[in-house]
Amino acid sequence: MGISSTLYSGYSKQEIETNRIPTPFGDAIVSISGQPISFHYTTKQHIFKNGISTQIHRIRIDTLNYQLDDMLDIQVGTIRTFEFFDSDESTVMTEYHDDKFCIALIGYDTDYDFCTDAFYGGDVYSYDSSCTGSGICCTIVRNPAVFSRKHNRMLYAWVVFLPVSDRYDAADMIDIELL
Repeated sequence: MGISSTLYSGYSKQEIETNRIPTPFGDAIVSISGQPISFHYTTKQHIFKNGISTQIHRIRIDTLNYQLDDMLDIQVGTIRTFEFFDSDESTVMTEYHDDKFCIALIGYDTDYDFCTDAFYGGDVYSYDSSCTGSGICCTIVRNPAVFSRKHNRMLYAWVVFLPVSDRYDAADMIDIELL
């Protein structure tokens, strides 16, 4: 699995500042210590190879607005049983489904090791990402103000949901085609 340009590019809609994105499972929010925070997002339409169409919601948070050790939780509704689905050097994906929909939260995986206080692979970011039962958690591990390039301090996450069907495995389809 490697991060796809499908997730990053092709958004023609202007970013919106909000504190929630509606989904079939309740609102997707970002919070710190249980308190929702504002974030920017944009949406694009994507058609999978099997013809199923969905929207990809790209969340963008500038970590410059936050402090060292802040934990930003990306959650959807009251779901507390997200399951880790896949990860590699670029992404981490967690998913949940019921009998009607599958929803995936995808985050950029920065590969930070708390024990050695270092990032794998040479790139350095301001945050670390991990999957949790309630979605994705991103912890600020470096002072965002020291990064001269915005890329190193921008936190990106994606919300994708599809109807469940006997014709396809929604989580596999998201994993294979988007990541």
